[in-house]
Amino acid sequence: MKLKLRHLRHPLQTANAAKALVEARLKRRRFADRSERYFADDPRYDVQSVIDGFADRVDDRSDDEALLGRICTSYIKAAKQEQSAPKAYRPTGWWEQQRHGSLGAVTKALMTRDIDALQAMYRNFYRDPCSAGLVVLQSMSKDYFGGTIRESHRRFYLADALYRIDHWKAQTGSSFNSRDLSGPEIGNPFGVMVEGTLIRSGAEYQHYCALRIRRLLAPERAVVAEIGGGFGGMAYYLLRDRARTTYINFDVPESVALMSYYLLKAFPQLKFLLYGEEELSADAIAHADGVLMPVFELAKMPVDAVDVTFSSHAMSDLSHEAMGEYLKTVASMTRDSFLYIGNDKSGDVISDLITQQYPSFRLAETRTSGWHSHRAPGSSEVECLYRIDGV
Repeated sequence: MKLKLRHLRHPLQTANAAKALVEARLKRRRFADRSERYFADDPRYDVQSVIDGFADRVDDRSDDEALLGRICTSYIKAAKQEQSAPKAYRPTGWWEQQRHGSLGAVTKALMTRDIDALQAMYRNFYRDPCSAGLVVLQSMSKDYFGGTIRESHRRFYLADALYRIDHWKAQTGSSFNSRDLSGPEIGNPFGVMVEGTLIRSGAEYQHYCALRIRRLLAPERAVVAEIGGGFGGMAYYLLRDRARTTYINFDVPESVALMSYYLLKAFPQLKFLLYGEEELSADAIAHADGVLMPVFELAKMPVDAVDVTFSSHAMSDLSHEAMGEYLKTVASMTRDSFLYIGNDKSGDVISDLITQQYPSFRLAETRTSGWHSHRAPGSSEVECLYRIDGV
């Protein structure tokens, strides 16, 4: 650890941080060693698949000027309006830290319409700080994106990926193969090469969530709303694999901007509505394939406009007061089902609020979400499915 002035000012904090860093490294090493024994006879366990999966595949040929200009216009309007939004719909303290840290460059590019800078970041968003908080490994970017990856890090990443792929197979009844996890090479994705397919980081979980939602929908055209959709990983699989779907997302403006880039490039044939282009209404939703909005627009959602509302981990970070506001809108706009995935404590808060205030919502299913149990056996994450009476 390089000694800096702040370390001299806060020696105890520095010592604690150093201790935590050492402990984290030891845990990763033990996990990698244990996993190497577990996958000893598995032909997929080959660190070359990580080397290949992290190969540069950035697309510097396409001209995104028109799309990025549209995104900047929407973002500037959202950032301005957010300042006067109700407190419940303001960003969390953690996200504000991201804005003043890793997201500083991309927010500046968005606000100043610096298209060249924005295009350079978005073309490489999987590995660029502009996706901080949305893409796995951003917190370890120096270990994975700074050149040659150490053998220990390759082993750790490969083991984690294989455990998650196997969990995905178990959760989906082995109904899919590796090719089903393929995705567009937008943003210079990374991952592991399995059976000739790049399985990018997080793809297996996002595909699983899209599948769970699809299984809740009736055959006819449906509307799905997501609270906290990140860069659009789940939405990609949902829109790819189910026709007759309108997808609505609510998130902080920076995430909506990145999602707009990802989804509009992935589905140029679909019609997307961005914030500020048209009022959020039942008619606007009916004429769009995708509606990408800042979270404060939740309050404007029409009654019974959505078949399934979904949130993965985003609602776990809300205060009790904000949770109540979100649930009020979820209850108003949702016709059929509400699917929550996140920590169990927030799940309990949601359950209590629904029991007290929304008797039409019935808890239909609760299951443990085991996506991190191979590395963190004590993690307490749940999936809670609520159905509306009569459904």
